[in-house]
Amino acid sequence: MRAGKVMTVTDRQDIELIILCGFLGSGKTTLLVDFLSQNDLNDSAVIMNEAGEIGIDGTVVKYENNDIPLTLLSNGCVCCSLRSSLVYTIEQLLQAPRPEAAAPLRRIILETSGLSKPGPILASLADPSLASLNLNVWVLSTFDVEQGGIHAATFDESVAQLTAANRIVLTKVDRIVFTDISEHKLLVSSINPLAKVIADEDRQIAVTQAFQLGQAVSPDEHWRHYFSTPERLATRSHPRIHVLKGHATTRIAWEDVAAWLDDLAGLCGEKLLRTKLIVHVTDCPDPILIQGVGTVFGTPRRLTRQNSDVDVIVVITQDIDAQAIMEQLIESPILLSETLSPQTSRKQYFGSAT
Repeated sequence: MRAGKVMTVTDRQDIELIILCGFLGSGKTTLLVDFLSQNDLNDSAVIMNEAGEIGIDGTVVKYENNDIPLTLLSNGCVCCSLRSSLVYTIEQLLQAPRPEAAAPLRRIILETSGLSKPGPILASLADPSLASLNLNVWVLSTFDVEQGGIHAATFDESVAQLTAANRIVLTKVDRIVFTDISEHKLLVSSINPLAKVIADEDRQIAVTQAFQLGQAVSPDEHWRHYFSTPERLATRSHPRIHVLKGHATTRIAWEDVAAWLDDLAGLCGEKLLRTKLIVHVTDCPDPILIQGVGTVFGTPRRLTRQNSDVDVIVVITQDIDAQAIMEQLIESPILLSETLSPQTSRKQYFGSAT
C-alpha cells in the first residue's frame, strides 16, 4: 500500500506556519486577537479565512498585492485574506514587500474555520512549490473547558483538531475553579498525549506560550505523562479513540519503517489520526523523527542531539484498535498494542468529564 503523502518540510526551518484550529466557540479567534494586541509583532503575518472575519483595530494602511488584500496593523503585523488556494496565498504573502524597518518574517498564522480538519490543510501544503520555502508547519488548537469534552465526544472535527495539535490551549479557564484544571488537562491528554497542554490563570502568559516560536515539533516528552498515569486515564478515555504504543520486533532499516507507515496509512485511511515515531534504524547513526497527521507524514529528521536509545512509537486512531490493525499487518516489523485495555478504556463516557 502506498497511501501516505509526505509534507515538504526541510531540516532548515526558518519560517513557522501555525495552523490555528479549534471547534466552534472554543475561543480560537479570541486567542488570536489577544495575540495580535501584543506589541512588537512585526515578524508575524496572519491569514484569515474569508468566511470568518476578525475585527481588528489599529489599521494604519491597506494595499493590494496580486489580488490578496494586505492589511498592515499598528504593531507591524501583516494580515491578509485567504484567496484562491492556500499555497497561492502563502507564496504571495512571502513575496510581498515587508514594511519599512520591519523584522524578517518568522511566523505565519492561519486561522481555520471551527469545522475544518487540519489533515486536508496539511496535505495541501505538500505542494512542491512550497518545498524551498523552509516552512516549519505545526498545529495549535483550542479546547473549551466548559464544552470541549462534549464536542470531542460528538464531533469528529473536534477530535481531528485535537489529535493533530502540537500545542493545545485550554480556554475559558476563568469560568471554572482553577484547581480543577488538572482534570481537564488529563482529559485532553487522553485524546492526544503528544501535545503540550497550555493552561494558565494569567491570560497573557497562556497567549505567549501558545504562539512562542520554536520547540513545537521537537521530540519532547509530554507523551510520557500519558503513559505514567494509566489508572487515572481510564476514567477519561474517549469512547472511540485508541492511543496505541508500538515497538520494533527487531533492528530495522529506514526502508522498513517507511513501508510500515505506508501500510498503516493504507489500512486505516481516515481512521488514522496521528503518528509520532523516534526510531533507531540500521542505516543511520542517529535516531529518526517522523510525525504524521492523518495520512500526511512529515519529512524524516535526524536527531543528532538525542542520546536516548529508547524508541518512541505512538499511533492515535479512531474506530480501529490495535488488534484489528495487527490482524491485517501480519508480517509487520512494528507491533502495536493498546495503552489501555479496551475493556477499561471504553467504560466511561468522555463527555461526562466536563
